Amino acid sequence: MTLSKLAQLANVSVSVVSKAFSGREDVSDAMREHVFAVAREHGCFQQFYHARYDKPVIAVIIPEAISKYYIHIIEALKRGMEANGYTMLLSISNFDNTLKNELVRYYTEHSKVDGLVLIDASFDKAIKCDTVLVSVLGSKRQIQYGSEIYLEKSYGINDALEHLMAKGHRRIAFVGEAYTVPKQKKFEACCSELGLAVDACLMYTSLHRFEEAGRDGVRKLFSGDFPPPSAIFGAYGYITQGILSELEVMGLRVPEDVSVISIDNDPYPLHGVLDVACIPSDIELLCIKTIEILCQKIGKRSPNLPIVQLELKSRFYEGNTIKDIDPA
Repeated sequence: MTLSKLAQLANVSVSVVSKAFSGREDVSDAMREHVFAVAREHGCFQQFYHARYDKPVIAVIIPEAISKYYIHIIEALKRGMEANGYTMLLSISNFDNTLKNELVRYYTEHSKVDGLVLIDASFDKAIKCDTVLVSVLGSKRQIQYGSEIYLEKSYGINDALEHLMAKGHRRIAFVGEAYTVPKQKKFEACCSELGLAVDACLMYTSLHRFEEAGRDGVRKLFSGDFPPPSAIFGAYGYITQGILSELEVMGLRVPEDVSVISIDNDPYPLHGVLDVACIPSDIELLCIKTIEILCQKIGKRSPNLPIVQLELKSRFYEGNTIKDIDPA
C-alpha cells in the first residue's frame, strides 16, 4: 500500500493522509479518524502510523510473579512510575537467562522503550544500549552499562550473627533453596569473617521452594545424627514461615528453644502472632532509588555511562520476641 493509493481509497489528498499520520494539527480530528479508519479497513494502519507514545515507557523484567516479594516490588515501582507520568510494562524471565536476554534485546532494540529495569537478574555484559538501564540486585555485581542499585545484606547478616554469638550460639544453620545459593555463600563468608566455623551439616539447600523448603530444612536439621542447631537463618520470608511452622509442629519454641532469623521480612507478618528477628528487604527504598535514577536520566537524556553503583546497607532488626536466652 502507498500513501497515494490510501489517499484514493479515503477520497482525500496525499497531503491530508501524510498530515494525519504525522500528527499535524492542521488536520481535524474527524478527518484524521476517517483516514485512520480507511487505513485499518485495508490493513495498512501500522505501515504508516509511527507517532510516538506521549509518555515515557519503562519496561520491568522480574524473575517470577509468584512470590509476594516480587509482587511488592512491582506495586512499589508502579506507584512511583505513575506518580511521574510513566507507563510501566512488565515481563517475567522465569529465572531463565536466555529468555531474559531476549527480553532485554526486544525492549532495547525493537520496541525501544525509554527505560529498562532488571530485578535480581544476572546481567549480560555483552549488552550495550542507549536505553536508560537500572539493575536492581540483592548484592553487588559488576555491570558494563547502566546503573546498579544493590542491597548489601552482609551488614545485616553480620549484625545478626554477632547478636547470636554474643548469646552463646555456635551451631547456626542456614536453610535455602536452589535460587538462594548466593545468599548461602554470603552467609558462609560472614561466618568465616567472624571466626564462626561453617558446618556443612547445618547448610541445607532444599529441593523445594517457599514454605515447604523451610519445613523440609527443619526436618532435615533435627533428624540427623549430628547435634541440631540452636539458631536458624531462613533465606527469605516464605522459607522462614515454613521453618516456624515446622518448629511449632515439633513442639519447639521460638526463641526459647531455637532462635530464628529471616533474611528478608516479606511477607509480613511471617507467622501468625510470632515475630522473628529479620534483615529487612527494604523494597520501598530500593524502588524509590530506582525511580530517582530513571527520572534523572530520562529527564536529562543522559547516557548510560558512567556506571552508577548505589549500595544500600540492610541492617539487622531485633523482633519483639527475641530474648536473652542462652542456646541449649
